[in-house]
Amino acid sequence: MQRKIGVTTWIFGNTDLVTLAEMIAQIGLDGVELYADIDRQAAKEIKQIFADQGLEIFSLTPGNVDLASSDLNLRQDAIDYYKRLIDYGAELGQPIITCHEYIQNQMGSTYSGSLEILVRSCQEIATHAQFAKIQLGFEPLNRYLCRFILNSQDVLALLAEIDAVNMTVILDAFHMNLEEDDPVKAILRCQDKLSIYQVADSNRQGIGMGHANFEAQLAALDQIKYTNPIIIECAYPRQIPGSSIDGSLEQIQAYVTASKNWLASHQTVLI
Repeated sequence: MQRKIGVTTWIFGNTDLVTLAEMIAQIGLDGVELYADIDRQAAKEIKQIFADQGLEIFSLTPGNVDLASSDLNLRQDAIDYYKRLIDYGAELGQPIITCHEYIQNQMGSTYSGSLEILVRSCQEIATHAQFAKIQLGFEPLNRYLCRFILNSQDVLALLAEIDAVNMTVILDAFHMNLEEDDPVKAILRCQDKLSIYQVADSNRQGIGMGHANFEAQLAALDQIKYTNPIIIECAYPRQIPGSSIDGSLEQIQAYVTASKNWLASHQTVLI
């Protein structure tokens, strides 16, 4: 099944967006998952930058805020941020908005948040998103980044608790390699709740540079009739949205190009 292919923009660090849009178009991609400073970059201007290169904005990456915090002020800041991100997305043309837990260093740290608080926060932002006609997608990360939502079973249980028609699932092949007993089963388990599928190989480099079985994962996407975009999200170790690149931009471009070429050659049109 032929699907559009995009790339998340945060992996390119602080590259100027005009330059970045040109680079992504030259690689031959269809669009992006956008990471933007919503307080400094006007949605209308960003939309035009990517449109000028024939690129769609498929989804938005959020900043690192804590929807599960037991600190009322921190939690309210996170909820308010997501509401502003939703409104920003409405201006961009209603891309899917990614949600995830607070990315934290768990080595020797304590945490007072809870899964119950996360559910309530997600219910509140899902209600706001419904008015904006926006789909949200909750992404499981991994044990080195967060605490509660680590795999497909966790996220489906979370969605059942949230009980919002516009809350979907985002699966990332890199995180699945760490947390799923079988990524193929995870894809099949999510079925039509899967709204975005992100790819990087087992070492978070380009497809073919690690040991993940992408042939099997694409076959699973075909089986559930997944027609949404595939988003490439290769990155350097310890790189997170908003951080600079701890390496060369050319290497990230090489990861993305290799992944795009692999996907383009392995996707088949089903008749």
